[in-house]
Amino acid sequence: MLRYTLFFYFMVIAILPIARSAVVNPKPTTCAAVRSIYHVSQNGYFTLHDSTNKPYLAFCDFQSDPGFAWTLIESLSRTNAATTTFRKSFYYNVPSNECTPNWSNYRLSKAKMSALKQAASSTHFRATCNFDNQNEKGLANRRDYIRVSFCAYNSFFSARNAWICAVVDYINIRGYSCSKCNIPFYSYSNYHLFVDLPHAKVNCGRFNVPDVVSGENIFGNYVHYHSKFSCTMNSTSTTNWWIGGAFYD
Repeated sequence: MLRYTLFFYFMVIAILPIARSAVVNPKPTTCAAVRSIYHVSQNGYFTLHDSTNKPYLAFCDFQSDPGFAWTLIESLSRTNAATTTFRKSFYYNVPSNECTPNWSNYRLSKAKMSALKQAASSTHFRATCNFDNQNEKGLANRRDYIRVSFCAYNSFFSARNAWICAVVDYINIRGYSCSKCNIPFYSYSNYHLFVDLPHAKVNCGRFNVPDVVSGENIFGNYVHYHSKFSCTMNSTSTTNWWIGGAFYD
């Protein structure tokens, strides 16, 4: 009996440092985890850990969408949208400056994006325009904005040569908006995930934005674009893609 008691005692002593390390050195994998562990509320750059437990720097937004925590996965200028990297759908692994997050030329590896998506707290993706990391909230409003649940659109990492209708949480294009409406998405080998506004006007839920230009695309694949859409107003305007979900304090 004494032998088993001593064995149990030494086993407990052996695992205590591991348990203590797990408590003292948490390794968040998403921005929602950063919020939960460190109770931060200010936007900024934080260290996350990928599926192999390696650290990397990521930008977290806790302010622009009340109740949501977002991890930036890609940000590109209108000029860079035409390059090979940013014409690819999220199906492809084409990271760009993933060690140095920035707003004009940045994309995480597919492995890191997939790990973010697989996290329990990651229920949504969204796209924004000209996110301002110097501003407390990042976005002045939700003009030119889209938010979608992965449950509604489960082809985020696919490269299907087809339009897929998905009910979005919210979309706003040049002040014209709708909630819980059906929007057509498209992505393929050399087509970044995007929405074609003329196509949306007559398909899925028939989301109609006046004064569209012929073949106008939004949030990516800017072969045809509108100068009044915030993401494409000028060559340095940026499109920002995020993965995230609700947090609970």
